[in-house]
Amino acid sequence: MDKNTFHELVNRYLDGTATTAEQALVDRYCELLETAGDTELEPETEALLQQVMYDRIMQRMKTPRRRSYRWTYAAAAAAVLALVAVGGVFFFPRKQAPAVAVREKSVFHNDIKPGGNKATLTLANGSTVVLDDMMTDTLAPQGNSKISRTGNGQLAYQVQPGASQQPVYNTLTTPAGGQFRLTLPDGSRVWLNAASSITFPTAFTGKDRMVELKGEAYLEVSHNPQQPFKVKVRGMEVSVLGTHFNINAYPDEKGVRTTLLEGSVRVNNEEQSYMLKPGQQAQLQPDGQFSLHTVDTEDITAWKDGQFAFSDADIHTVMRQVARWYGAEVIYEGNVSHHFMGTVPRDVPVSRLLKMLELTGRVSFVVEGNKIIVKP
Repeated sequence: MDKNTFHELVNRYLDGTATTAEQALVDRYCELLETAGDTELEPETEALLQQVMYDRIMQRMKTPRRRSYRWTYAAAAAAVLALVAVGGVFFFPRKQAPAVAVREKSVFHNDIKPGGNKATLTLANGSTVVLDDMMTDTLAPQGNSKISRTGNGQLAYQVQPGASQQPVYNTLTTPAGGQFRLTLPDGSRVWLNAASSITFPTAFTGKDRMVELKGEAYLEVSHNPQQPFKVKVRGMEVSVLGTHFNINAYPDEKGVRTTLLEGSVRVNNEEQSYMLKPGQQAQLQPDGQFSLHTVDTEDITAWKDGQFAFSDADIHTVMRQVARWYGAEVIYEGNVSHHFMGTVPRDVPVSRLLKMLELTGRVSFVVEGNKIIVKP
């Protein structure tokens, strides 16, 4: 099949006039390109296949569905560029179909590995334990709790009967490029994202179960109406009895965002107090005022399930997450202000993620050492 005939075939595919056999042929072609790896295409051909991808994604977005984080339909332009080998994941600019554009290609002088299960535990006496280097599955008791590593990237506290009732405080800290899971003494579970920390007592003995958070965490709190669970975070407090919620309190974000998945939580500061319903997010603005929004909770908690998920996210929001997870420094050259939608696994090297973003034709990257340079 010559180039012109192929272009006519793809155009029929796009306008809906292709036969079933012709549709299958285009799908098969994309699958073969995915298997083949990096493939150089003429700009016109590449643009047509990008349009195939875009139209199919938009059609699926019009149909209500529960998000599947590993979409299985043919990846079209993503396959053409051999960008993913794990699930077919897509990015495209907001309200724009991919366009033919002569742009600077990304340059990867080296690659950066994704983050993993890394954390440091600071004990009551100030000593620290690097958890990813632990040779045993148990630590010396802290206060009245036994500490054990229950799995890769997981730490659990268990109150011992007959032990001292005077609690001491520990802090679990993840670096950039790290994540960890923690089971608190009351059985509540915490997923700690990169560049975050949580300070907690080794036993909850007071009238409240109080912890302090920096960065981001997802929490599943054990129900105990006689002892409310409270989170102190950047000028506010979150109060719960038993619920599932996410808090994002990174200092480089515009505000503190509390998102409720199940149950109910109350967010409050010195001036305001709001009770959230599932699916709602409260954002504490820099001026101390709260704003309430309805959000897609699957996007908010995608990180704990090993995914990046972006819905109309600007490039700066995207790259802040990339910087934290890959432990990289991000530098911008020129005016880059595009928005993106899509999902991608967090366990891929940074080059794969950046190539997916480059698919839009609106941005390119240079990776030098630990720096990611973003260009229009």
